[in-house]
Amino acid sequence: MRISIQKRLNETGITRYELAKRIGITYPTVDNIYKGNSTSIKFEILESICKELNCTPNDIFISDDPHMQQLLLNQTK
Repeated sequence: MRISIQKRLNETGITRYELAKRIGITYPTVDNIYKGNSTSIKFEILESICKELNCTPNDIFISDDPHMQQLLLNQTK
């Protein structure tokens, strides 16, 4: 499972740099999340990202596992 924030950033018009400033983390941290290079994330950072991007964690979670994909899809309905 990973986090994908590219689509939400594009929809909101917020840059990675701006997101980093707004939530109080470094640009490289946001960049790693953006590029899918993060292997873990603190709940407080996840919550801050969701607040700024006006979404829920389910909106930005992605999984390669077909079963998990179905579960995530069912949660967004």
